[in-house]
Amino acid sequence: MERTDFIENRADVIKNIYTLYSYLGSNSEEERDWALNRFKQGKWYIVEPFGNMLFFAPSRFVGYKNNDIAKHTENHGDGTQTNEYFRRNRLYKISEDEFLSKQFKNFMLSIGIDKESAQFFIPYNQEISDLQSSHKCYFICPTHCSGQKEDAWKSFFEKGIMAIGWNNTDYSNYTLEEITKEYVDDAKAITAFTLIKQIKEGDIICCTNNAYGLWGIGIATSSYRFKENIHKAGVDDDGEEAYYSHYINVAWICFKEQGFIPTSDLHIHAPEKMWQPYGTLTQKDIPQYITDYILKANHTNMETTNRCNEYIALLEANKNLILTGAPGTGKTYLAREIVTAMGAKYEFVQFHPSYDYTDFVEGLRPTPLDSRGNIGFERKDGVLKEFCKRAIKRNGSCDYASMLQQFKKDLRNSTIELKSFRSDTIIKVSINDNGVISVPEKSNWVASDDKMINYLKTRKCHPNDTYTKTIGDYILEKYKKEEDILNYVFIIDEINRGEISKIFGELFFSIDPGYRGKSGRVKTQYQNMITDEHDPFYEGFYVPENVYIIGTMNDIDRSVESMDFAMRRRFAWKEIKANENTGMLDSFGELKDEIVSKMNRLNNAIWNEETNEGIEGLSAAYHIGGAYFKKIELYDYKNNLPEAYRQLWENHLRGVLFEYLRGSFNAADNLKKLEEVYYSEGVYE
Repeated sequence: MERTDFIENRADVIKNIYTLYSYLGSNSEEERDWALNRFKQGKWYIVEPFGNMLFFAPSRFVGYKNNDIAKHTENHGDGTQTNEYFRRNRLYKISEDEFLSKQFKNFMLSIGIDKESAQFFIPYNQEISDLQSSHKCYFICPTHCSGQKEDAWKSFFEKGIMAIGWNNTDYSNYTLEEITKEYVDDAKAITAFTLIKQIKEGDIICCTNNAYGLWGIGIATSSYRFKENIHKAGVDDDGEEAYYSHYINVAWICFKEQGFIPTSDLHIHAPEKMWQPYGTLTQKDIPQYITDYILKANHTNMETTNRCNEYIALLEANKNLILTGAPGTGKTYLAREIVTAMGAKYEFVQFHPSYDYTDFVEGLRPTPLDSRGNIGFERKDGVLKEFCKRAIKRNGSCDYASMLQQFKKDLRNSTIELKSFRSDTIIKVSINDNGVISVPEKSNWVASDDKMINYLKTRKCHPNDTYTKTIGDYILEKYKKEEDILNYVFIIDEINRGEISKIFGELFFSIDPGYRGKSGRVKTQYQNMITDEHDPFYEGFYVPENVYIIGTMNDIDRSVESMDFAMRRRFAWKEIKANENTGMLDSFGELKDEIVSKMNRLNNAIWNEETNEGIEGLSAAYHIGGAYFKKIELYDYKNNLPEAYRQLWENHLRGVLFEYLRGSFNAADNLKKLEEVYYSEGVYE
């Protein structure tokens, strides 16, 4: 039977994506399996940003309104129809890009599926660069009318919007400066309009209930829009009905059917802070507690977050980190978890024997045939250099308007005394009745917002203008936290399998934690071929301070010897043990404990670290990690678990253990012993 209940807009799609994703974290094993099969069987996938995360979902499932297991099981519809609907209604467009392929693989791995090939739809009005950009989190109060927040939230939810009030003027084509002139005496309005004009698709929107919690969490699906009186805010203190006209479309994905999400459910831990309880609209980098709450339907929990915090602290202190340990202990899986917990952008490469400097840093690449059929060569950036350029671009972006508004907000509380940059003279700075920065002792001196923002951007003013420079420098120093700096993490899988000195070349110096930034500039082998003065590496290459490197390697890999001491001392090292990183087995539900127990029995027979006993010639570096045991999913373990265990031994474990023991004394006997332990219960626990 043909389905006709197609989605109406992107908000419907985003809600469906989140519904399908939420099934993965269900307490019902049946629901989890059903969702995994949808992800596995998909051919076309819709891509949507959820803050700084990209979510993927099969187009057939998300193409029908309010889809769920019951509806999809009864009639899954025709995937070709949904795909045509997306294109015809200009909701999504086909896109092929290496970035999407990499992100898709990472996303699928995060839910335990190893799948590479797929075709993608991205939002019709966006490009790949939009999907790569960073996002913010905005906290919005639904009304200024006292005692009516729940009704105002319901209006937000039912209309799929967030909104603010003030004048009924459409500001779609207004600049921020033009809006500021209309509200020169209303700092709250200026702040609110400054922020609402910055919101973009994919940003996270949180509707606040004072300090008690959040009414809901959603994803912005539009930028600023205007419709007169679109939102009823309630009845104000004068008995007048209040309406808001300035709005953003929002797909509300996290909420409670009754009441609100209390702060206790968000698990806010230091140093993160809660939103400003009584602000109309405020902005933050996306807090980890918001990301955790969105992902709580899956594997993310406070135990995982706390575990990641240990590695994050180590990475932030050292800039470079190697995750080492036995095969299959989930080092690559953990690296991705660390990046997710940091809210960072990342790039993933895997070293191998033929990987070289040209791939990694820069080199000469052939150009297309010219009109005469000749092939030329040009210098091209390698993957690390290209990655560092993206990090510099983000690092250089700064929201000066927000910095200025924060300074003016503090001025409204009290006068601020600043020491002149020229002498020990104290300058008393305040804000006048018109909301303009002033120095009362110099009654004729004021600084408009445009004047101050111009100084913040250029660091230039008249040589005799002591006040502008003193105040501007204070804002730049005091409110530096407003800078839009995003962490970037470069993951190098199997880092020891490449010839390190050949790949890194002169970058040994630049990646040193003590030489991050411009102070660590080095001349690359192709430096003289960089002729663009606007290239950030025109004067030499350096690794930006907001770039971190995570490498993974197996302890027992024979190529581990390629890591020379010059390289080793530039990384912090952390051993990942098999029994410490079992999160990848969460998908087994209640069966996880049994599987972990079997894994621990086998590993203790290989080498017991508590008693220092085991098979001669082996050590904890030869333990079998959880990634091996996850292969049970390849077999029909739900209907025949003993057979699945047998397949795991015969097809995966036996071979690797045989290699461990090859050529050793009593190899056959020891392999037999390990087999007996594997199949036994309760021994070597």
